[in-house]
Amino acid sequence: MSRGRGGSGSSGNSGSSGGSSSPGRGGSNSNGRTGSSGASSPGRGRTTPAPAYGGGRFYGGGAAKPYTAGRSSPSGIAPVFLAAGVGLAFWPGVWLYGAHRYHYERPYTFFNSTTQRTESKPVDCACSPRGDCGCDENNDKQYLDDLIGDGSYAGLNKSLINVADVDGRSTILLNGTLPQGTAAEFASVNGAGDGLRGLIRHAGWWPVVATACAIVFTA
Repeated sequence: MSRGRGGSGSSGNSGSSGGSSSPGRGGSNSNGRTGSSGASSPGRGRTTPAPAYGGGRFYGGGAAKPYTAGRSSPSGIAPVFLAAGVGLAFWPGVWLYGAHRYHYERPYTFFNSTTQRTESKPVDCACSPRGDCGCDENNDKQYLDDLIGDGSYAGLNKSLINVADVDGRSTILLNGTLPQGTAAEFASVNGAGDGLRGLIRHAGWWPVVATACAIVFTA
């Protein structure tokens, strides 16, 4: 993947987001919704995008769990707010209100079918302040295959991912914006399962406690 020059890393977004289909080897996740780096899950009553990358485990920005834009990512990446400006021309999306920029500590490594070699590039992800966010560092192989495909620039889903020079370095730029309400609906859909798993984990101690009590009272 190679592309022209971007800005100094400044960014902003209108709340529109990337991703209707994954490039290259990734399957389509288009569902008639625009402006989200995921896909809705039909038949489950969802009105916001569900994770659609890495086998349906991750959003386009890499996060497994959406959150309010401007907060730290699940892995602890603190965002920097960037005002809208000319430097955002190459960032996927239409940015009007500034953006929260998440810089990933580790580069993404992939095979580029155009150059026929393995490459690594730093990654910046941005979310609109008027939406939720799906940005988080992720080196899961299936996720990267869905996101980057065969590594050719022509095969990228430009509404979600682009490549530009940022501060002199060729950088992967991701649009992780999700519609407002995505985080709340995700928590609602997944909360019951998480609670049940927690209850089972705690309940797992009861047989041990019961056995210990039985030993004490029968001794």
